[in-house]
Amino acid sequence: MPNATTDAGKPGNTGTRKRILVVSDSNAMPRDNLPYEDTWICMLKELLPHYDIIDRPSSGATTMRLVTEGGGGVALLEHYRPDTVIIQMGLAECAPRLFKKHGFEHYLISQVFGQSLRKRYINFIRKHRERNPDVTYTSPAQFRNNLRNYFRRALTIGSSIIILLIPRPTALLVRKNPHVRRNIDRYNAIYRETAAEFSNILCIDPLDGDIDLDAIALDEIHLNHVASSLIAGALKQIL
Repeated sequence: MPNATTDAGKPGNTGTRKRILVVSDSNAMPRDNLPYEDTWICMLKELLPHYDIIDRPSSGATTMRLVTEGGGGVALLEHYRPDTVIIQMGLAECAPRLFKKHGFEHYLISQVFGQSLRKRYINFIRKHRERNPDVTYTSPAQFRNNLRNYFRRALTIGSSIIILLIPRPTALLVRKNPHVRRNIDRYNAIYRETAAEFSNILCIDPLDGDIDLDAIALDEIHLNHVASSLIAGALKQIL
């Protein structure tokens, strides 16, 4: 694991227990068919009882959190001064979409159409339009800028970062969003390229290899306790 230090050569967290900050999307959160005990965060806390693990997941989270939350992102870094940050985000912002986030069509749907018309319009578009791989929630350029901003700040305060790369898509997700595999590869490449610019970043993919993600999928996006165990186990070996 990269050993980041502050300019003074001291770790960002001056407490006696090593502090781990987890910034994640819903893939680290419990849901109806995945109790908290089966999430990788809970498993990691059990595997590393002597660590102070701070859990900051948010459903649909994007890397914009890293540079905005608390004002400039301080609520997800500087206020905690963690020894290590674990980041698990990316699918929500790289997945090809039907509408541009700030386009005129999105304005009509969100601000002009009533609920009934909005639902009928979206259903119609889904049947007659393919999701565009160049239309994403976060552009590749913004994604890269968010990472550089956060990585630089983390290096300054002595925090190391572990990136959980976006896992390859399930078959169900590909059927619903045919170009998603291309965009996952594209945004994972940005993760790796940006991480290579810094000495305090490590990218890993605990679900790579011969693992059948479809066999452990809860739905097109979320995975079950088997995936949680694999992630927690991989992180324990690093930490």
